Amino acid sequence: MFTNLNNSFETGRIHGIWNEADTVNTGFLQLLTGNIPLSSGIIRYKGERLDHADVAYYNRTEMSGPNLKNESTPYHYNNKLVYLFDDIFNSADTISVVSFYKAILHLKKMGRTILITSTDYKALRASTDFFHILSKGVFQAKLHFKQYDLLDDVFRHMQR
Repeated sequence: MFTNLNNSFETGRIHGIWNEADTVNTGFLQLLTGNIPLSSGIIRYKGERLDHADVAYYNRTEMSGPNLKNESTPYHYNNKLVYLFDDIFNSADTISVVSFYKAILHLKKMGRTILITSTDYKALRASTDFFHILSKGVFQAKLHFKQYDLLDDVFRHMQR
């Protein structure tokens, strides 16, 4: 599914990872959690091998319920270094989008590395500092939020 995945994610930033197939996004996050073993290579965090115990993974189901509305952050793993959110935004439910985003901003203020995947590039564009495009098993582009006006050009180039 993936070949030669080389990318960097800045600490204390929110990174959006887009792919048109949700299974690709989930597969990438599962590599980071250690639930899918690497066939080769190493995942590093700040130059050292990533300890999967330092990674928290959430999907939309785990992010719902009364705890989200009652706490400033619903996470019971605040000691993690890396937070992975798999397709948590539901654009039809603006209340949950705002609640999720507030919780994610809390983690950003704590200096955590945050990766959010989605097949909805507009949701990622609105909620992240960096936008990473994962296509054909490799990272195709990384755009800083100030470069988002280039995003449509990148998508057009990929469709050729």
